[in-house]
Amino acid sequence: MENVGDKSGSIRKRGFTILEVLVSLSILVFILMALYQSYSTSIFVLSSTTNLWKAMSHAQNELLESERATIPPPVSVNQGEFELDDPMSGFRWKKLVRDTTPLPGIMVRQVNYQLLWNEGKSEFTYDADIYVNPQ
Repeated sequence: MENVGDKSGSIRKRGFTILEVLVSLSILVFILMALYQSYSTSIFVLSSTTNLWKAMSHAQNELLESERATIPPPVSVNQGEFELDDPMSGFRWKKLVRDTTPLPGIMVRQVNYQLLWNEGKSEFTYDADIYVNPQ
């Protein structure tokens, strides 16, 4: 005779085993690590691109002033850093103006503008040149 209140043999227990939970948590951790790595890489690329764009824009504006000047810039070497309240803060600059002869009998003045900045452990530079009439 069967006991009416005892149904343990016919009822299956439903739920996850500890092994299934651990496997699913480890898969979740790997997915989250991959997403975090992707996010941090995209933030670094955005920062690098922003700094390069700032450097290019600033250098081109500086060279445009030399190109449009009525008097050519004197032969010189200047360098410095930007102030903390300047939009280019964190960058260093170097301006080299020299006379050069690219072809025999042709004298031009080369204006080289270089920007330097640090990102992490690396130093980056952007150089731009323009050639103007020395007279």
